Amino acid sequence: MFLSVDFIKNLEEVISKLIGTSFQILHMLPVSGGDIHRSYQIQGHRESFFIKINDADTLPNIFVLEREGLKLLKRVGGAVVPELLIAGQFNRDAFLLMPWIEKGDNSKNAQANLGRMLAFVHKNSHDYFGLEYDNYLGSLPQYNRPHISWSDFFIEERLKKQLERSESKGLIDKILHHKFEQLFQRLPSLFPTEPPALLHGDLWNGNYMVNQAGVPFLIDPAVYYGHREMDLALTQLFGGFDQVFYDAYQEVFPLEKDWKKRIDLWNLYILLFHANVFGGSYLKQVAHIIDKYS
Repeated sequence: MFLSVDFIKNLEEVISKLIGTSFQILHMLPVSGGDIHRSYQIQGHRESFFIKINDADTLPNIFVLEREGLKLLKRVGGAVVPELLIAGQFNRDAFLLMPWIEKGDNSKNAQANLGRMLAFVHKNSHDYFGLEYDNYLGSLPQYNRPHISWSDFFIEERLKKQLERSESKGLIDKILHHKFEQLFQRLPSLFPTEPPALLHGDLWNGNYMVNQAGVPFLIDPAVYYGHREMDLALTQLFGGFDQVFYDAYQEVFPLEKDWKKRIDLWNLYILLFHANVFGGSYLKQVAHIIDKYS
């Protein structure tokens, strides 16, 4: 989409204030990989930046919430995240600006460091499951109303919210709905009790990156306090995480020996989300998992 001259000038002013010296945009190169926002690499004479842009009315406050999520991961969890995050708006264009990170080798050492980083993030707890505010998972609202019980939170704020959206689209029939109700009855007995853990919330292989120094960064979070197996389960859904990632995590914060038995259970949330956004085959995976518990 066309970027106006006024937007470019405003962006130059924002970056100039950020770095404390005059900045001129030489090139704005489209960056592929996302299906929600328009993304660009901003090239200057010396520095480069990354920017995501969207209509401010379409996804209200999405970049402010993303910035706050990254700050929380760093401040509370000690995670490595992009620095100098600026969430702003010019006319109807909302944007998130951060330094450009040149990709490096996603080595076994980087994977191990990522695993340790996630474990230290998860060691940070709270007195409830949820968050003080709602945010986004991708392009959909993520509801974080606090609950004392993990099973209550997972049912009410994760599964039921996605099911309501699926049913409004005619994706869920009465049979599958009934099977979910059966799962809700059984859920409290299906997992080990753990304290709330600070979660990335959307940790698939596209939401971390490694720079040229081999340092892993967490990006694009959907943070809340939840059961830590949620993050681990999602890493298994689409691949992209080496075994050394899990080994390093376990060294810092060991998981229950049978944690992998619950991967499908926790991934119901993300699979329902994908069914609501993309439809089709994801519902087959949902139905297959539900059949295991009905």
